[in-house]
Amino acid sequence: MHLSTSATVRNELSGRVYGPAIQAGFVFGDVNVTAAVVSPGVGTSDEALAEELRKSTWRARFSCVDFVNLPRIPMLSDGAAVLAAAKRAGLDTAAPLLLGQGMAAGLFVSLVKPVFETWSTEATALRESTIEKVRPGMLVSFEARARCRNAPKSPPRQLTGIPEQDPHLFFRIGGRSVLVGFDPRWLTTSTASGTLHDAARNPLEYSGLGLVRSVSEDGQVRVSALVFGRPQTPAQSQFEYAKKATLRSPAGLTEADFRNELAADDRKAPRSARPQGRNSVNRLDVTLFFDEDKLLFPGHLEREVMTQLVRVIPEYRRDVGVAVASLAVYGVLGQGARPADIAAHLLAREPGLWKTFTVPGLSALVGSVNLAVATVVGIGQEQVGDLHEVMQMEVSSYLGGVELDRNLPMHRGLLPERDQFHVVGAELRLKYSAASRYLAEINGEDLDEPLDEWRERGLFRSVVWEEDVAQSTVDEQAAASLLQAWSHPRSE
Repeated sequence: MHLSTSATVRNELSGRVYGPAIQAGFVFGDVNVTAAVVSPGVGTSDEALAEELRKSTWRARFSCVDFVNLPRIPMLSDGAAVLAAAKRAGLDTAAPLLLGQGMAAGLFVSLVKPVFETWSTEATALRESTIEKVRPGMLVSFEARARCRNAPKSPPRQLTGIPEQDPHLFFRIGGRSVLVGFDPRWLTTSTASGTLHDAARNPLEYSGLGLVRSVSEDGQVRVSALVFGRPQTPAQSQFEYAKKATLRSPAGLTEADFRNELAADDRKAPRSARPQGRNSVNRLDVTLFFDEDKLLFPGHLEREVMTQLVRVIPEYRRDVGVAVASLAVYGVLGQGARPADIAAHLLAREPGLWKTFTVPGLSALVGSVNLAVATVVGIGQEQVGDLHEVMQMEVSSYLGGVELDRNLPMHRGLLPERDQFHVVGAELRLKYSAASRYLAEINGEDLDEPLDEWRERGLFRSVVWEEDVAQSTVDEQAAASLLQAWSHPRSE
């Protein structure tokens, strides 16, 4: 069970407001690419490697997907989406891509690129910190400037089985060399083959995923490629956004908003700068994004957010409001906007917002993942980065965050308008208004039940109700208007 429902469900007295989930699909609306692969040969005794593996979710934003080993992709739990793309493109999945597949191979590339942007496959990233620890059978990701040795011929020749004589990518990490072998029959297009010939003369940037075949005594790591291609540049991302945008580009976007945050070099650096003070000296409002399909039960998101807030914010500094909801973008999409438009208008402002997303990254999620959000109002600026980091480590459904500014139209239209919870010190206050209390009473709801549920979790010393006075005023004015209209109907 997760937040998605066919109709908006509101139970304000229990602290939950769940809206409809995203209805639009980007490429495969009914394909859920969320499964993880645990690589064989990873022992629990190697704590450093286990930590590295836990943090390394492989996704890739490709300029072009050059190679996909279709016979071996089904070994990955994410592979179903790739096979769905192949079938949708009209490929014969039993036949090599470069032999008689024609235009279907090119269509397959266009369909499969967004799939790799939203994968959740866990793979060890090949870096200086991990290259000494890899073992045969491990699933690994790589991104490096690589040469192509034994560039593929046309038509592709039969492999010899001798890695040094067959086509492969070659690069070094630290004191080790890495050889990524591939079967050229599964290159996607003739253009990909030509690019590999360019890489035979000068190293080119390649990103990909593969299985470690062996680690020799002299330190050479041999990898069997599953997927690889050329990573997208910021200029390419910005051009694609401008070409496809249906809403006017918002002010405040920079090249950094289009960087390839999935690239290896970016993973070494902080994903976003800590927020700087502006109107408020010490406080900031943020929106956290989650994969809705990974939420297991009603109230799961609230519990995850509260647990991490209590860890990050010292008790004496807690005075924050919290609300949760599904990100219901179907209305905006129905009016002709694209996922990239929504992403851009959520992330752009002058001066710039604090954010961990890029426009292409959030666009891919909006278009292919059911998203839930949690707004946190009044968190200390110095604690925003800490909250982001602990969420990344401890909450598997967490995807990233952006500063909340309800003066922005897209924020007002898509994000929760008012808090459902108020955390003050060691006390949790569940918000209610005149209308919600009245409806609960006439429906015979047990008003102590939500309080008891939170008390049992033991996160707070006390749990009480708190009236949302502003909303109560709105409720009472609306009720008065209805009563007046009923008592004094307009004469026709």
